[in-house]
Amino acid sequence: MSLSKQMIIFIATLLIVLLLGTFLLNLNNTRTFLETQLQSHAQDTATSLGLSLSSVADPEEPSSMETMVNAVFDRGYYRHITIEDVEGALIYKKTNPKHIEGIPHWFIELLSIEAPEAKALIQTGWMPIGNLAVQSHPGYAYIELWNTAKNLLLWFSLAALVAIFLAMTALKFLLRPLKAMEQQAEAIVRKEYLLQEAMPSTTEFKQVVSAMNVMVSKMKTVFDRDARHAEKLQKIAYQDSVTGLSNRLHFEMNIDALLDKNTEAAAGAICLTRIEELKSLNDQFGYLVGDKTVKMIADKMKQLFADEDALYARLNGTELLVVMPNHKADTLVTSAKVLSQAMPEILASLEIETAATQLSVGLIDYEPGTTRGALLSQLDFAVKKADQQPDGERYYYHPQDNTPQSHLVWHDLLDQAIQQQQFILFQQMAFDAKQQIHERELLIRLKDEDGTIHPAGYFMPAAQKLHKIQVIDRIVIQLAIEALPKLTLQADEHLSINLSRASILEEGFSDWLLEKMTPDIAHHFAFEIAENLMASNPVTVTQLINDLKSRKIRVGLDQFGNQFGNMGYLQSLRPDYIKLNASFTKGIEQDEQTHSYVSSLIEMGQTLDIDIIAMSVETETQMKAFQALGITTVQGYFFGPPKPLLKV
Repeated sequence: MSLSKQMIIFIATLLIVLLLGTFLLNLNNTRTFLETQLQSHAQDTATSLGLSLSSVADPEEPSSMETMVNAVFDRGYYRHITIEDVEGALIYKKTNPKHIEGIPHWFIELLSIEAPEAKALIQTGWMPIGNLAVQSHPGYAYIELWNTAKNLLLWFSLAALVAIFLAMTALKFLLRPLKAMEQQAEAIVRKEYLLQEAMPSTTEFKQVVSAMNVMVSKMKTVFDRDARHAEKLQKIAYQDSVTGLSNRLHFEMNIDALLDKNTEAAAGAICLTRIEELKSLNDQFGYLVGDKTVKMIADKMKQLFADEDALYARLNGTELLVVMPNHKADTLVTSAKVLSQAMPEILASLEIETAATQLSVGLIDYEPGTTRGALLSQLDFAVKKADQQPDGERYYYHPQDNTPQSHLVWHDLLDQAIQQQQFILFQQMAFDAKQQIHERELLIRLKDEDGTIHPAGYFMPAAQKLHKIQVIDRIVIQLAIEALPKLTLQADEHLSINLSRASILEEGFSDWLLEKMTPDIAHHFAFEIAENLMASNPVTVTQLINDLKSRKIRVGLDQFGNQFGNMGYLQSLRPDYIKLNASFTKGIEQDEQTHSYVSSLIEMGQTLDIDIIAMSVETETQMKAFQALGITTVQGYFFGPPKPLLKV
C-alpha cells in the first residue's frame, strides 16, 4: 500500500474517531437535557395541580378532582397522573397508552430516556388527604433525540467527507515531490537520467531530491564520459585526422567483412583516387596547404559518391577510396570522371595558379569471395591506367566479361519471383554463453525454377535499383508470420528481421507493420535497423522504434560501431540490443585498438542495459575473445551456416 493511502487511512480513521466521539457526547448531552426537561415538566405540573386539587379535595366525592386532572392531562403529554389517599389507596389514575412510533426500537434500547415521577401533597387546610404523582411521557423526547441524532450524523458525515477530501488534496500536493522521486527512481532503473527542476518546499523532501539529482548527474556524467571515451578510441583507431575519413586499418577491416561470403554481403563497386605530385605541392606551398588540398579532395569525393552505405577511406598520404555496396561501377563512371577533373577548381580555391598535382581515378566492381590483395591489385592497375589517360580524362573503368544481367532481365526475374512466391526464409541463430538459442535472424533467399537457392547478395543490388526492396521486406515479414505457428520457440526466443532504409522511409510502411504485429505474435519478433540510418534519419527511426517498443517488440541496431560521431543518442533511444559491425570480428583477436574500442562499446552498453551481440564469429578464438570482454551472445558460421527456417 502506498504511503499516501496509508496516511489517508490514518487521517480518516483519526477524524472518524474524533467525530464519532463528538457525536456521542452531543447525543448524550441532549438526552440528559431532555431528561431534565421531563423532570421539570412533571414537577411543575405536580406542584400546580396539587395546589389546585387542595382547594376542591374531597376523598368522598372525587369527581371534581377527576375533572381537574382530566383537564390538565388533556393539555399536556403525560404517561400518567395518579391520586392516592394518605394510606396509598388509589383514588384516581389517568394514563396514556400510546406507544412511541417512528423511532427505531434499537435506538430506544440504546439511548433510553428516564422520565422521573414528580409528587405533590394534596391537603385541606393543614391536613393531608392524599398524594399526587405525575410522570411525563418520553415520546416527544425520543422524537427530539432521534431528530437531533440524524442531524448530527448528517452534518458530521459531511464534515468528515470534506475533511478527508481536503486531507487528500493536501497530501497529494505535499507528496507530489515523492511521486516525482518515484518516477526519477524508475527512470534510473531504465538507465534514463532525469533531473527534478522544481524543488519541494518541505525540508526533508528537498534534501532527498537534491541528493537524487546529484546522484543522477553523476550517473549521467559516467555515461557521457564512457560515450566520449568510445568516440575518442574510435577516432584514434579508425579515423584519418586530416580528412575525417576511415584510415587504412578501418578500410581493411570493413573490406574483409564485405568480401567474406559468410557475412551475407552484396557485391559493389570501389573507386580509388590517387593524388599525383602531392609531394611537390607540399614542398612548394607547405604541408598545411597540402593537407587542406587532401581534405577538399576527400569532401569532393564524398559529394560525388554520396551514399549512406558507402565507406570513405584514406589508404595512405596520396590515395583516397570509396566503397559502394550494392552499386555497379558502370553507374559511377560519370562521378569518377567529374572527380578526375576536380583538381583545377580545388587549386583555384586555394589561390594556387600553377601546380603539377593531378587526380587519377580508377573504378572497379567487386564481389564477395575476392581476396583483399587481389582487389587492391585491380585498383592499382585501374589507377595506373587512368594516369596514362590524357588530361581531363584521367579516369579508368573496364567492364568485366561477367557483366550481370540487364535491368530489364532483372525486372522480369524479380517480378516472377514475387508473383510465383519463389522467396524462402533461412535462419542464422545467435547463441548465448550457455549455447542456448538467443534469437533467429531471418535471411531471404531466392529459389530458381531449377531449385538453385541464391543468397540475398545475388539479387538485392538489382532489387534496390528497381525499387523492390520494400516489397521484399514485406514478403519476409509475411513469411515469418506464416511460419511462426509451425516453429517451436522458447518464451524469450524471437525472430529478428532487418528493415531496409527504403521500407522505413516509405510512407505507410510503419502503419502496415504495426497492424501486422498483433499482440499474440509481437513478443516473438525483433526488428533491426542499421546504425547509419539512425544517423541520417533520426526522427523517423526514433518514431518507429518507439512505436515498436510500445507494442512490446524488441528493437536492435545493426552494423553498430562503424559510424563516426556522437553515440549519446543511445541514452534516449534505448534499443534492446545492438549488433556489432562484422568488421570488428576480423580484428578482435590481434588488433589492440579494436580490442579497446569494442571493450568501450561493451561498457557503454552495460551501463544502459543494452545487450551486445558479436557478429560473423567463425572461430572459437574469436568467440572467446568476445566473451573475455563481456559479450555473452555471438552469431556466425562458428555455429554453422544459415539453414532453412522450415523443413521442406
